[in-house]
Amino acid sequence: MKLKTEITRRDFVNGIGLSLAASVSPIDYLRSQGVDLDYYPPTLSGIRGNHPGSFDLAHKLAFSGSGFIDETEDLGEHYDLIVVGGGISGLSAAHFFKERTGKVPKILILDNHDDFGGHAKRNEFVVNGRTMLAYGGSQSLESPSYYEEVSKKLLLDLGIDVQKFYKAYDFDYFKNRKLEAGMYFNEATYGVSRIVKNVPSFRYDLDYKETIKPENIERVASQMPISDQSKKEFIKLFLDQTDFFPELSLEEKYYLLDNISYEDYLRKYHKTGEEVIALLHSLLWGLWGVGNDSIPAIGCWADGLPGFSGLGFTDNEEVSDEIIAQGNTMYDVDAVDESIRDSMSKNELSDEPYIFHFPDGNATIARLLVRKLIPNSIPGNTMEDIVTAKANYSMLDKPPEQDTNIRLNSTVVSTTNTKDGVEVVYAKEGALYRVHAKQCILACNNVIIPELCPQLPEKQKEALKYNVKVPLVWVQVAMKNWHMLAKNKVHTLQCPSNFYNSFYVDFPVSLGDYQFPQTFEDPVVFMMQHVPTRPNQGYTNREQYRLGRHDILKMTYQDYEDKLFDQLRGMFGSDFNEEDVAAITVNRWAHGYSYEYNNLFDAEYFGGEMPESRNDERYPHVIGRKPFGNIAIANSDALGSAYVDAAISQADRAVNELLS
Repeated sequence: MKLKTEITRRDFVNGIGLSLAASVSPIDYLRSQGVDLDYYPPTLSGIRGNHPGSFDLAHKLAFSGSGFIDETEDLGEHYDLIVVGGGISGLSAAHFFKERTGKVPKILILDNHDDFGGHAKRNEFVVNGRTMLAYGGSQSLESPSYYEEVSKKLLLDLGIDVQKFYKAYDFDYFKNRKLEAGMYFNEATYGVSRIVKNVPSFRYDLDYKETIKPENIERVASQMPISDQSKKEFIKLFLDQTDFFPELSLEEKYYLLDNISYEDYLRKYHKTGEEVIALLHSLLWGLWGVGNDSIPAIGCWADGLPGFSGLGFTDNEEVSDEIIAQGNTMYDVDAVDESIRDSMSKNELSDEPYIFHFPDGNATIARLLVRKLIPNSIPGNTMEDIVTAKANYSMLDKPPEQDTNIRLNSTVVSTTNTKDGVEVVYAKEGALYRVHAKQCILACNNVIIPELCPQLPEKQKEALKYNVKVPLVWVQVAMKNWHMLAKNKVHTLQCPSNFYNSFYVDFPVSLGDYQFPQTFEDPVVFMMQHVPTRPNQGYTNREQYRLGRHDILKMTYQDYEDKLFDQLRGMFGSDFNEEDVAAITVNRWAHGYSYEYNNLFDAEYFGGEMPESRNDERYPHVIGRKPFGNIAIANSDALGSAYVDAAISQADRAVNELLS
């Protein structure tokens, strides 16, 4: 344990997290200790995400059953709809139900966390009198023009015009400040601590056209602390135009690459050594929750990793020296062959840049939904003014004065069909309460549903349990200034063979009254990401997720901070000053992304080949989401897709099932 020079607010909040009683949120504990603190969860630091107290009862229910549910107090509250889960899917379900019933229904939304939004969590920091916004989970609207029509309509109904991001996002922000992206090599692995800038990585990066020029690839390879042979392999991986399968059709190549891991593909066909493989291993941790040893090669192609430019997946199979000099054709997304495009997820191939990002991520979508459901809870009426508007949490739950209520810190432990509707039991501050509704939507983690609703058919319960969500940790660090980054001239770093695999400053978006920092004297927020994996040990992805969940839950805030500071010292040396750190929020998601199928591990479930349509009746998530009496099931889990579009479309489906 490192000695502290002073006790900060974040240390205090973390300290209470270690001794919280079950079902008591951090902010309620502070109040119980006489701390004068308004109820405003976004400003809490320390451990967030699955914060202490948010998961205790759910774990107890899953591990030991419902035997502890005995004495409950009936509140005498009756609703038209109870929604379990206050994330984007649950809030969308409430909105759709309210919109489509033809009357003003009474709705109760119950959530086990101390804030609404689910993974779309808002982090706020006040540094030197300036409020800095960040996100604790769901990051951006990815390829919104490809969304389902119901999702597009909801965004419009909420007042979101995605075209405004083309002005809100400052495309030249980092370039104008001479800040670059790169890769950090640590001394423990590479014998030296070094940052190499302009290393090419993803074909979707906004600066890829510069980084993939042959002269740049050769330059960055020469600076890497790796062997001469590995430097040659790295260059070849980006520039090689060899078609390893000239006798195969595009569909046959696709099938082959879907049944081999990316790392095995590199070893077998590119003859790439372990040193270069290790450089790329963790690049997709934040998307897949596992390393490239457990990701199909075609998935890595779709997500922009190198090594596929000669396979004919673009229109330009024969490439002249002149074109090669201009850039590698593997990055020409517009030219992808249609037969391959049809096989890919709509979120993997898009002509749109990755810029549709509110300053607090998709927490803004949750906040817009809450403002729509409970107008007096958040002031304003536009996508611009919502950014800096402060939510009034005291207005969320005021029955019978308002028709829609959001009850936080309320862990549902039972949902039961009755002859008149549904009975729901939830725990709050150590007590159990019973409420009633005509209908119910479970918009929560689908894997807990069999415990909440044990009357479900066994086949459906087994299907729901197939879902194992991806664990991950997003750490937001608020700094008093940019001096460390200005001196090193970087804004983003990939960090192979490190505990935190990536480092980056948030998106340069200014919207409404919120302005992204303009000078190096302004405070700034950067993020570091950790994903717990078990590479090359023979585990499936779902097994790695379960083991990783245990790993991140057993770590304390101090563990995360110690590893954070050690890595920052290695990256920036004496330019990193601990005194410049204003606050740290550890967004820990033991149950993070919805489970997305992986052909390397899931094809066996279907007898060797996964169905093409995500709505195929054979998929576990489709079997699991079937309505049961007066209960319907939503959440992005119900589509096997960890995106906002999925969360909204599944809310739409669940509401339609109840109202049909």
